[in-house]
Amino acid sequence: MKRYLILLAGVVANLCQGVAYTSSIFMLPLGAALERPRETWSSEWGLIFAMTLCFLPVGMLLSGKLADLGFTRLTAAIGAVLFGGGLLLASRGGTVGYMGLTLGMMTSIGSGFAYGTVIGAAVRWFPDRRGLASGIAVAAVGVGPIVLAPVASFLMNRYGVMNMFAILGVATLILMGGAAACITNPPAGYVPEGWMPPAVPRAGAPVAAKENLDWKRMIARPLFWLLFVTYFCGVFAGILVNGLAAPIAIELAGFTPDRATLAVMAFAFASAGGRVLWGLLSDRFGRVRMVSAAFILTAATMFVLNGYVSTPGVYLPCVVLAGLCYGGVFGTFPSLNADCFGVKHAAVNLAVLFISFSLVALLAPQVVGYYRSGGAAEYPKAFLVAGCIAVVGFVLSILIGRTVRANAGAGAAPAAKGK
Repeated sequence: MKRYLILLAGVVANLCQGVAYTSSIFMLPLGAALERPRETWSSEWGLIFAMTLCFLPVGMLLSGKLADLGFTRLTAAIGAVLFGGGLLLASRGGTVGYMGLTLGMMTSIGSGFAYGTVIGAAVRWFPDRRGLASGIAVAAVGVGPIVLAPVASFLMNRYGVMNMFAILGVATLILMGGAAACITNPPAGYVPEGWMPPAVPRAGAPVAAKENLDWKRMIARPLFWLLFVTYFCGVFAGILVNGLAAPIAIELAGFTPDRATLAVMAFAFASAGGRVLWGLLSDRFGRVRMVSAAFILTAATMFVLNGYVSTPGVYLPCVVLAGLCYGGVFGTFPSLNADCFGVKHAAVNLAVLFISFSLVALLAPQVVGYYRSGGAAEYPKAFLVAGCIAVVGFVLSILIGRTVRANAGAGAAPAAKGK
């Protein structure tokens, strides 16, 4: 029962971090509040949004060693202070640079502290359900916008965008701080009561690593770099769609602002569902197989958006599919990385892998901004780029499967079978 309560506390902490995934709702109001020219605000906002995501690995790396040593309450509490404090400071307004430091960098580092701690604890407490547990934990970040999008919209309409930041800052400080007090690591060698690792795994099922590699030994393995680039490809389309879900809905799909909020919520709901569904299925059928399936669906979705984003009835279903696949990749990779390189250094190792996510957070908004500056005719080409990147990711996922099978055949630690 204790491990389920700890997982629940991690879910609460990650729910609060969903603020970053609602950010497209307040993009235009924030620009007006800061009195930024419309023609420059898109690129300025792209920088702020990128900072809300790209510093996640910084927080994860700083917290990872402490969390691996057992100081999980401390790292989760630091995450709460930085995240909630960043929102509070952002409520004072100011320059684009100031918003980048507070709403962007500070909340991102705080999110990394909390997120890395929660995921590391989840994969340690649930060796029997690692994919499902990490899927639920990361799904909480995706579920957050389902609650926070309408709340943020209501607060912003009633009190203004800056007061909205202040209210959300206080709320996240309280909720994340309370959750931090409950999160711990299991004792060394923990095995759930009544469970023993199977001597012969099911066909296609992932197998725990026989080695616990630290990050230096991990990055010396070619398999890690395959995972790194594949992860980049896997999250590119999701970050592109999520970061500008509301503006794209208004400017290309003809949505009203209220319906644009619905698009943000739809992406969040699908992303959360994908994290749990893919995590559950990856326990049964293998991480790599499920990642490959996500790439196929993502590529098809992006190509449809490229040609038909302005066609009525197309955008919202595509947003749902994009969110589902993004969540699937996001929810599967923590377990895949732990399967390949062990759980002892899981928090730090995941942080190193997350550098790939940061690179996407920096690049994807710039790709959108580049095509957006070319007008409505050029705008959809950003989806074409994302679709091509997903095709590359699919090819790389096949290489990962072959590498894993080759390593297993050579007596190395098998990680996640599948094609």
